Amino acid sequence: MRSKMPPQHLNRLLIADADPVSLAMIAEVGTSLGFAIAHAGTAAELHDEFARFAPTVLVLDPAGLGGANVDFVSGLGQPGGKAAVIMLSRDERHLASAEELGLAYGLHVSVALRRPLSREALEAALAPQIVRAYQFTDMELRRAIDRAQLVTHYQPKVAATAQGWTVVGIEALLRWDHPDYGLVYPDEFIELAEGCGLIGALTDHVLQSGIDQLSEWNRAGLRLNLAVNLSPKLVNELEFPERMVAFLSERGVAPEQLTLEITETAALEDPRRTQEILTRLRTAGIGLSLDDFGIGYSSLTQLYKLPFNEVKIDRTIGMELSHTSATRTIVGAIVELAHNLGLKVCCEGVESAAALDFLHQAGCDFAQGYHLARPMAGGPLIKWLLGPNPLSPTGALALAS
Repeated sequence: MRSKMPPQHLNRLLIADADPVSLAMIAEVGTSLGFAIAHAGTAAELHDEFARFAPTVLVLDPAGLGGANVDFVSGLGQPGGKAAVIMLSRDERHLASAEELGLAYGLHVSVALRRPLSREALEAALAPQIVRAYQFTDMELRRAIDRAQLVTHYQPKVAATAQGWTVVGIEALLRWDHPDYGLVYPDEFIELAEGCGLIGALTDHVLQSGIDQLSEWNRAGLRLNLAVNLSPKLVNELEFPERMVAFLSERGVAPEQLTLEITETAALEDPRRTQEILTRLRTAGIGLSLDDFGIGYSSLTQLYKLPFNEVKIDRTIGMELSHTSATRTIVGAIVELAHNLGLKVCCEGVESAAALDFLHQAGCDFAQGYHLARPMAGGPLIKWLLGPNPLSPTGALALAS
């Protein structure tokens, strides 16, 4: 099928799928996210459209296009073929082999999804691949801080109980409410902030807004925990723990209500200083979560060398939970390992009821994901927390007392 948009469009989605129902759903979700759409129903069409349309993302069902013949896959990994690939299949074994085949031929396989597809899983897989048209400057970011354009959204975090899942906390997520572009996500400006020395101001904004929100909820009798991403750049400030404890005390928030999420890279530049800072934070009662676990190289070392009390499984792993047995095996092993080390486990990227059920059976302590709730502002979050929710037999998710 010939595409209607030129290759110059920044986000180009090529759907290699012979199933018309699936095609329509993928095209609808892709269009809603701002992708130009092209379709290939055969291996020959895939090669033609791949070369002509130059997709930035390829949704591929090898079996539907004659997956027994690997020749049509081999050419996609040649130089110039840099599309992120989302693999599809109804058969878990075929899905695993197709993913391995794509990697073997140099394809950037971002995630593997098992049919039938859900809109939530598909959107969660496509959204991180979106390329933005704008390039921000440090002056624009400084102006955003000065003009209060930074906003904080919250994604609920649930804990496993014998009866199901209970809402125990939220993760604070930074957004830039840009006057021209609308909500801009951190991936678009965090690197800029770190490079121009503004990451401290951004982190302070998220911490202050999140803790102020907790303080307000505490006074209203709604007690939740807060998780905030901490830039590795800030894990070198020896005075940060004391400043954080004072800030919490001033607002009547217990240190135990705050968890700082830190990637393993934070410990690589100055391990001794990092350990001292993290130890001070844990001694004060503040939680520490090793973020993006499962996609780095030294995570296992950090588990016992640094004073973390939680491991957070990366969303790209969580997204595949209901699609491949290998992913479930890995997550089960992480949960067992973490528990043996006295650590709690949170899994991000939960996009289906099947994934949530598996995590409960595996003994995972916490979960987050689109299947539970998307990030939202404080007002809508309260309505969500107190309103009906289909995930509970009673019609509403329980709130921890």
